[in-house]
Amino acid sequence: MAAKRTEMDSAELLRQLRLAIANQPEPVPEGFKTAGQWADEWGITNNAAGIVLSRAFKKGLVETKRLRVISGVRGVYPVTHYRLKQ
Repeated sequence: MAAKRTEMDSAELLRQLRLAIANQPEPVPEGFKTAGQWADEWGITNNAAGIVLSRAFKKGLVETKRLRVISGVRGVYPVTHYRLKQ
């Protein structure tokens, strides 16, 4: 008679770990803001802020992090945050 398996199989463990991680918002480090937050601060549209930040990132003027935050009706969702390099 085969012993009853009590360990979780690898695929199930991975699924549960991803689910646990996906539902947890991450703290936003000081100085990091979304493109929308920068747009509000600068008084421009979200699209314009995204363009400026994208170009600034390519030139090495800003750093980015994708952080899981509570995002409207989507719940916890990865959103790019930007911080000016000092």
